Amino acid sequence: MPQSEIIEAYDGTEVGFEDVKPLSGGGARVDLDAENGPKLRLDVTKSGKYEVVTSWNADGELADVDEPDWVEDIVAQLQRA
Repeated sequence: MPQSEIIEAYDGTEVGFEDVKPLSGGGARVDLDAENGPKLRLDVTKSGKYEVVTSWNADGELADVDEPDWVEDIVAQLQRA
């Protein structure tokens, strides 16, 4: 199982990042998991555009959750890495 790394968002939120798989058109599917917060699975293009494909609430239950403010910041940090 892949190892998760921690990325700190602009507001101090620590977010676990895990690369799930590459996408056929380029880019990647990734999981972002905030401590005490939601977990999001995103499809991220090479240009940095993203779509939430699955989300879980803080209790780990599959749910539609509001997109946290830090998502764009984390995706931008991943683009620069």
